[in-house]
Amino acid sequence: MRLAGGLLIALAVGTSGADYWVLVAVVVTAVLAVAVEALLPSLGDTRPERIAGSVSRLGLVLVFATTFGQYLFPSAPGAAAAVFAAVVTVADLAGVRLGDYAARWVTGLLLAAAASLIAICVGIPPLAQFIAPDPPSVPGLGLAVLALLPFLLPRRPGPGRAAAVGAVAVAITAVALYQLGPIRLGLSATSFRELLAAADAVSLLPVLTVVAAVATVPVAVDAFTDGRERLSPERPKATLACGLIVAVAAAFAGPVVALSLAGVGTLAELVLRVRARRYRARRA
Repeated sequence: MRLAGGLLIALAVGTSGADYWVLVAVVVTAVLAVAVEALLPSLGDTRPERIAGSVSRLGLVLVFATTFGQYLFPSAPGAAAAVFAAVVTVADLAGVRLGDYAARWVTGLLLAAAASLIAICVGIPPLAQFIAPDPPSVPGLGLAVLALLPFLLPRRPGPGRAAAVGAVAVAITAVALYQLGPIRLGLSATSFRELLAAADAVSLLPVLTVVAAVATVPVAVDAFTDGRERLSPERPKATLACGLIVAVAAAFAGPVVALSLAGVGTLAELVLRVRARRYRARRA
């Protein structure tokens, strides 16, 4: 579920920096995610680990809020993102949780949407002409990996889940590049609208709006609750504090800032997981 909500914006930002090489960045990130899930222990319960885990998850909420604002209310994305954060905060105060049954339904709907998008893009000749890419830019590839990494790590740990998420991400990236090319794909934060237009599927734009809502709201509530509980299990004080921070950030942060914060938080979490693995290896 994280993938759907993040890829709507992360792919555009990654492509703007990496050009056609964003596909390589997705493959590298997918392999990295599988390695992380196979080799590293889960995040522990020390204070640095709890803080890093909270920051990375609240960063995800910020990205989902930004995605929601950009796709559903393009005329006022910042205000819509702030309201989104406020709704997520209220949901946590009310004790709303995304159970396994609901998560499976949401995942199934998003997989069906991804399969439909892939079929549409493959079945219609592309408008974009292939242009040989320039040599890869190291900063551009780094930006793409940083933007994509938080969303290729599965909601539930496991290398098999990470591999499945990575395969879907690679497929969507490949068809998006095939249909739009890197210039149009990286031109706008809402480039999936351009993707449907290029594939003669303008009539499906309302469906994309629904998909954007389904891909962001449930997983944002899940990530917010997880992030808040890592800081403090107590409500409502911790909930209100986290909600205020995310709402203010969502009102002013654009897609690049939101993705950078989520990416840095995820990197910090991975560094602590590597440290935990080394500590366990020394004790063994």
